[in-house]
Amino acid sequence: MNNILPILRSTAFRTAAAVASAFTSGVVLLFAFIYWQTTVSETARITNIIVSQSELIRGAPPEQILWMVQTHVAADLHRVTFAALFDRQGEPIAGNLQHMPPDLLPDGKPHWVEALAVDDGRTEPERVIAVARRLGDGRLLVIGRNIEELANLRRLVTRALALGVIPAVLLALGVGAWMGQRTGWRVRSWQRILTHVREGQLGVRLPTRENGDDVDQLAASVNHMLDELVRLLGELHNVGNTIAHDLRTPLARARAQLERTRRGTHSREDLERAIEKAMAGLDQSISITTSLLRLAEIEGSRRRDAFGPVDLVDIAREVAEFYEPAAEQKGITIHLDLLHCPPLFGDHDLLFEAVANLVDNAVKFTPPGGTVRLLTEATPAGPQLRVADNGPGIPASVRANVFKRFFRFDTGANVPGIGLGLCLVAAIAKLHGYALAVEDARPGCVVVLTCRPSGAPSVPEPARDEYAGAMH
Repeated sequence: MNNILPILRSTAFRTAAAVASAFTSGVVLLFAFIYWQTTVSETARITNIIVSQSELIRGAPPEQILWMVQTHVAADLHRVTFAALFDRQGEPIAGNLQHMPPDLLPDGKPHWVEALAVDDGRTEPERVIAVARRLGDGRLLVIGRNIEELANLRRLVTRALALGVIPAVLLALGVGAWMGQRTGWRVRSWQRILTHVREGQLGVRLPTRENGDDVDQLAASVNHMLDELVRLLGELHNVGNTIAHDLRTPLARARAQLERTRRGTHSREDLERAIEKAMAGLDQSISITTSLLRLAEIEGSRRRDAFGPVDLVDIAREVAEFYEPAAEQKGITIHLDLLHCPPLFGDHDLLFEAVANLVDNAVKFTPPGGTVRLLTEATPAGPQLRVADNGPGIPASVRANVFKRFFRFDTGANVPGIGLGLCLVAAIAKLHGYALAVEDARPGCVVVLTCRPSGAPSVPEPARDEYAGAMH
């Protein structure tokens, strides 16, 4: 019993049972229709026969009518027909009816009546279809036929229904039980494997049969999910180590500086310099923590309350004006080439933050006397922003990593940063459904942000976070 219940509860068995029920209902309806059509056809055939026979006998000469009635009865070897001749008072003259059926009208039309035959051994009347006609001399002619053939037909159809449906239902249920048992084997094996995964064995995977069916596709999806889980756990482990390292260094430096200051005797100026150095280390730690919190806020955000029409050209111009003093102090020129773009649908403040991080990144890595260019244009893929510099550039081999957290490419220049700027840009782009890419500017690099115009259908978020980190 314990082995049967899982089979009966399986989806395959329930599907087979539903199909068997639908098949049975269809067959019943089909046989009912066939029975109805056959009954109607057979009834019409019998009615036409008895009407034609009564019309034929009534049209015969009076002296031959009696002989025709007796011949009609004598020729019925199966005793299914009735023929009788009655006088004006309804007394039988000839035929195989004991008396005139009381409900039979002499109108020449077929009627369903109760009739009792002569010398057939029956004491109860039987159901017949009969036609009565009054002859020219006043006599009554009755021609009829019993409906036993219709009853036989009903029994035949019922028997055929039972013989046809019952085996089909049993076969469907058997196939459902077999499919349920077969599916149950796979599900139980999956349960054992997923139990190992729950216990921490992330290297196991669900088996597939490479036949492309829906079960295989489900197993492949689960395996892909496990691969992603392993990848994300690995990245989380690496990010945790990196955060601990990046926070430990400035905090340790600040503590050492304060410790040296505490032990020695210094002037007021020395104390102020020591405090400034310690505060710089603490500010760096606070900056890392703030950036991580901001990144978590953006990545976990699903709100669209602040979304609305945004002009990409205006954002690029505002960011350029904001960074122009810092660029001039370094001897860098910010060049604008802003072509008209259709309006975007997004969060103005977040997009300003994204473009600002791109420009800040370009200004940091552009040498004195260099140029940072902001370009906007309308492309078939949507409005596009390009932030280019003529700095050292990024080799193609590491471009896939520039959006990872705390990733910093060593260019040989001592450039400050915590490695979260481009990660914030990537998170904002993902929230909006925008595409982000790094290309070669020759010299330098160019970051391309391809946006979606206002009113365009929403772009589904990618299954994998391609921008899980940052360069600076």
